[in-house]
Amino acid sequence: MKFLDRSPRFLFFTGKGGVGKTSIACAAAIQLADAGKRVLLVSTDPASNVGQVLGVSIGNRITAIAAVPNLAALKIDPQTAAQAYRNRIGVTRLLELAEGNRIGSGG
Repeated sequence: MKFLDRSPRFLFFTGKGGVGKTSIACAAAIQLADAGKRVLLVSTDPASNVGQVLGVSIGNRITAIAAVPNLAALKIDPQTAAQAYRNRIGVTRLLELAEGNRIGSGG
């Protein structure tokens, strides 16, 4: 995979289902880790099988991949992460107030 010879700090693999995103992402992660790079492989796909490919159970915590030094993996649920972010910055309460017509109704 020559494109990894001069790869940027972040790589994103996107596309339609069934085109090989998981396969190429795992292969790239392993190759970079084998080359001595510290790699965090992150999936936001609810149907992700990255854990199956790597032979470990991954979830919402960073998991070291014992078989591949320098490689760790993480599966993020985008909906849960977005809600946690909104909660952290207080947007949820603001949205609740807006939906209840308490903002901008003059009273």
